[in-house]
Amino acid sequence: MKRVVFFVGVSLIAGVLGVKAQNNVKSSDFVRTPDSLLKLWEEQDEKEAKEPVANRIFQVVEERPQFPGGDVALMKYLKDSLRYPAVCVEQQLQGRVIVQFVVNPDSTISDAQVIKPVNPHFDKEALRVVNAMPKWIPGKLRGKSVRVRFTVPVTFRLEEPKKVEAVSEVSNSNNE
Repeated sequence: MKRVVFFVGVSLIAGVLGVKAQNNVKSSDFVRTPDSLLKLWEEQDEKEAKEPVANRIFQVVEERPQFPGGDVALMKYLKDSLRYPAVCVEQQLQGRVIVQFVVNPDSTISDAQVIKPVNPHFDKEALRVVNAMPKWIPGKLRGKSVRVRFTVPVTFRLEEPKKVEAVSEVSNSNNE
């Protein structure tokens, strides 16, 4: 019986102290009403207006950057521009290098880096091709061109030699 009374007594004291502590906290600190969210967004807009957007690099934008001609043209460009390193051909190496770069508002590419390396020869070749890309259509946020981080996989795959099947023609010439 004494244990139960002690537990209840401690709980009551903790509850009274908790109520006293909660009186110093506003409910608006925990609950976001539509008005408080609107105010928060306005504050963020003001902060962004003061901070130069030209220097920021975005990952999510309203309109993502595009290679001229779209994704199919990008894959064709990569396929046509890649030179398979001779050392890798001799060793029968294959792999996929992931390259990340920034598409600038002036449509140029900068800050290219390998984020998933495979082989130093593949990595070097992937960076060469990415840095040599033509100008892109820049990404846009709120109607303005901004810097956007973009990631592209560059795949190095040896083509299997085509199997040449020997086809022999059987002639049925009946010369009787």
